[in-house]
Formats: sequence, structure tokens, C-alpha cells
Amino acid sequence: MRLDNGVATRLIAYALVLCTTLICGGCSSQAALKQDADAATKASQRGDYKAAADDLSPIVAADSQNPDVYMARAYAYFEAGENQRAIADVTRASELEPDAAFYLLARSYGYSRTGELDRALDDANSAIQLAPNTADCYAQRGFVHMAMGNSASALPDLDHAIKLDPNSAIYRVQKGFALGMQGRYADAQREWETAIRMRPGYGPSYSALAWMQATCPDARFRSAKQAVENGKRGAELGAPTMLAALVSMGLLRANAKVKPNQSEPSLAWSLDALAAAYAEAGDFRTAVAVQQQAIAHNKTTPNPLAVQEKRLLALYRAQKSYRGGFDFVVPALPWIVLPS
Repeated sequence: MRLDNGVATRLIAYALVLCTTLICGGCSSQAALKQDADAATKASQRGDYKAAADDLSPIVAADSQNPDVYMARAYAYFEAGENQRAIADVTRASELEPDAAFYLLARSYGYSRTGELDRALDDANSAIQLAPNTADCYAQRGFVHMAMGNSASALPDLDHAIKLDPNSAIYRVQKGFALGMQGRYADAQREWETAIRMRPGYGPSYSALAWMQATCPDARFRSAKQAVENGKRGAELGAPTMLAALVSMGLLRANAKVKPNQSEPSLAWSLDALAAAYAEAGDFRTAVAVQQQAIAHNKTTPNPLAVQEKRLLALYRAQKSYRGGFDFVVPALPWIVLPS
């Protein structure tokens, strides 16, 4: 089990497992609970994670000693931007299965999103003690170190995660950010290009490249054309529901409207990268439109990224590009790459 952007798929899997368990268990309310599971599945498929969490609540109540049902609802809460509720569910899951490192990793991720980084680090350390040969544990601790601005401590953990799981593109993306934070732009670029070769369908790899190609303080690594190409690819893979209203036949419409009826913080950053790319290309009208949509869909609470996004929007409205490179990345980390 891993935390990544496939939350809807995982909710569906959980719902199906829960339905089978309840039906086989002969629960007197099995028909109603099956309807709740079906409703949660449909809600997650359409991206309405708040509704999915609500639909999962009766199942949690009926199977309150099963840590997986809390984890299923926690996924929905995370994607709905309700971090504190997600953390509460993950905490209950961990109480029910205290020897499971996964729940500690999930809570560490939750704390990283609320800015409680000391707690996030404590949970990551505890997870490593429980599962010292699990790559995710080291990747998560590296992730927290980066969110703390400590790339020097992050790199050994990320290298160890890659050693344990050399086929993970997600770890490569995380390592690229750590390298970028140190000004090692060529090394960062190599990691992201490697990640793309390993997993061509993983959007953050393209968005990371686009961000550096648009905002790097070192002009040798900037390329407006490549930034737009990679930014659009990352957004197509990472934020298809938002991009659908912005893109028509591959061309982005600056006056497009997207109803912010859901919170997609982990996907919204791909639009931050795309907006920066258009600004670097001098298309500030489009940059403003894309940045506005990223802000509209990033309604998670709390949201330390909001201030940075509004500053970017102000720059683009003033027809200026952002050249701060990875200064933006540290507060954005919990939204750019979810722990694998």
C-alpha cells in the first residue's frame, strides 16, 4: 500500500473489499452498506472526495475495529483537503495495528501537509524502526527533511530508498528536488529525466522539469519552449479534470472557467509549474489564467502554499517571470510529490 495520486483507484479497491467482507459476514445491514460502498466508489471516480468520505462513514461505524476502513476514509479526507480529519483516521488505524509502519508513514505525510514537521519526522523515524528494510520509510523521512529545508539530510535517505527500490520513479523525483535545493541543477535534471524514462506516465517528473526550465536562477537551465512542453505534459497527466477546461485540442484558453467544486492540492501544483512556464514564455495572460485555476483548486486546510501562489499571480499580472527557482519548492513539497 502506498500513498500516491491514484486515490480514486484505492478507494474503489477498498470499497470492493469491504463489500465482500460485509456480505460474507452476514451483516444485517449489508444491503445498505453495499450501497454506501458503491456510492463512495462513484464519488471518488468523479473526484468528489468529501462525498466519498461521507459515504464511507457508515462502513467505518459498522467495522470500527478494522484499520483499513479508517485508512480508506483518510485517503478521501486527504484529497478533500481535510487534513486534520485524515490524521485522526490514520491515528485510529495505527492504534488498531501499532506494529504497522504504513499507518505511521501516512500520518507523517498528513503532518507534513499541516506544517507539523517535527511530528512528521517523529513518525517517519518510528516507521523506520518498525520496517528498516522498507524503502518508503526512508523516502518519507527524506521528504520531511526537504520540507524542513534540510536537503543535506534528505539526500542520504533518498539514496537509501533508491537502493532498496531502484525502480521507483517517485524517489527519483524527490531526489531531484533535493538536488535542486542545493543548486545542483544538472544532477536534478538527470534524476527527472531518469524518472521519465522509468515511468513515462508520472506527471510530477514533467512538472518538476518544467518548473526548473521556467524558474531556475541559472539561465543555462531555462528554456521557455521546453518548459511549456513539459508543463503541459505534466498537467495532462497530473490534473486532467482541471486541464480539461483550460485546454482545447492541446491549446490552452486563457478565459476558461473551472468550477472549484473539489480540492485537488496535490494536482494543483502541476498548474503552478505550467503557469510559470507560460510566464517564462512571455504569455502572461495565459499564465494568470492557469495560476488562478491552481489557486481555486488548492483549498486544503491549512494551506501554507497559498501565500506563495498569490505572489506568483501578482508577478504574472505585472508581466514578470518568477526566477526564484527552488525557493518556492520547500513550502510546496507536500503538494508536489506525495510519498510513494
